[in-house]
Amino acid sequence: QPARSGHGRFQGACSNYLARTSKGQTVYAFVRSNPAFHMPESPATPLVMVGPGTGLAAFRGFLQERAVQKAQGQELGPALLFFGCRHPEQDYLYQDELEEYAREGVNELVVAYSRVDPNRKVYVQHKLAEMKERVWELLQQGGVIYVCGDAAHMAPDVRAALAALYREKTGQGEAEAEKWLQELAASNRYRLDVWASS
Repeated sequence: QPARSGHGRFQGACSNYLARTSKGQTVYAFVRSNPAFHMPESPATPLVMVGPGTGLAAFRGFLQERAVQKAQGQELGPALLFFGCRHPEQDYLYQDELEEYAREGVNELVVAYSRVDPNRKVYVQHKLAEMKERVWELLQQGGVIYVCGDAAHMAPDVRAALAALYREKTGQGEAEAEKWLQELAASNRYRLDVWASS
C-alpha cells in the first residue's frame, strides 16, 4: 500500500524485517507488554474476553493459565471468549485448542465469522450483543472485560455494544453509560490492549 509519507510503498515493519533475514541470522527485537493486561488475582473472577484476529494471542495465554489452574484443582470463575475471524476454513486460529478448552470447561467460546455469509458480516460486537444476557450476568458477578486487537474499529464498536447493553439493562442514557464504562476502567474491570492497524 502507498506509504503515508507519500514516498514509496509501506512494506510493514516486522514482517519485512523478518522476511529479509537469513537462516541463522540474529534477529533483534524487544517485547513490550501491557502491565494492566493480566488476569485477575482470583481465578474465580468472571472474565469476558473479546479478541478478533491477532488479539487472540493474549487470551490464548489466559486460557492456558486457566487450564493449569483447573488441572491443579482451583475453582475457576466463568470465562466467555469472543473470537472473530473471517472464515472457519481460512483463519480460525488455534481452532482445535480453543474448542478443546471449551469442552473441558476452561471457558465458553463464541466465534464470529465475518465472511461466511456474503450478505452479512458478523463481528465480535454483534456476538457480544447476541450474548448480552450472559455478558450482563458475568458483569453483575464482578466480571472483568478484556478487549485485545484493533483500536480503529473493533474496540470502539465493542465499547458501543457494551454501552448499549448498559442502557438496555438500566434504562439510563448515553452519558450514564459512558460514566459506567469509565468507572469500570477506573476499577480495572475494563482493560484494553489495542493498537491501530496501518
